[in-house]
Amino acid sequence: MSETNNMGCNSIRIKQASIVLLCLLLFWQICSAAEEPDAQQLDEMGQEARTMLLKHRPELSNQLDELPGYAVIAMTATKIPGVGTGLGYGVVIDNRNQQRSYIKVTQFEVGGGIGAQKFKAVILFKDSSLVDRMIKGGVHYESTTEYGATSDKTKSEGTLSTQRGKGYKVFKLTESGALATITVRVMQAKPYLSD
Repeated sequence: MSETNNMGCNSIRIKQASIVLLCLLLFWQICSAAEEPDAQQLDEMGQEARTMLLKHRPELSNQLDELPGYAVIAMTATKIPGVGTGLGYGVVIDNRNQQRSYIKVTQFEVGGGIGAQKFKAVILFKDSSLVDRMIKGGVHYESTTEYGATSDKTKSEGTLSTQRGKGYKVFKLTESGALATITVRVMQAKPYLSD
């Protein structure tokens, strides 16, 4: 009886190791396939995301310029049962001095879910210290349940979801793919294209 239990436990461990290995392979593929954008491409992406957000939420027009700052990040994320990864690049607009900073974001997830998705996150900062933290790079943790899907990649419209936190609000603009997940997520931002 104990041999049968050991075989079952070993089988589970092999499956878990395979899932982690597959996730690492997917992350490596995302990282190696992603074209590293330049400042002009990130500025254009940021402007497009701002325009799309204001189509959905026109009342935010004045807030975007009155807040201490906001960030726009273009992310690609994959999720398999147990783990997920993501990579993105973004621009942080500091309204206090009209400066732009560029960041690279990596994401790691633990939890149930499956899928792949490209999306843009527009993060509105009510707290100046959060703008500084994003520019310098930092780690952000969150726990979330979400589902998003679109079927027509050619549409300029996307699905919109919102999350709030202390001192910030996130608007997620889904471009393509589907992702269903219950997860604890760790995102790390690092300065990108800095002198």
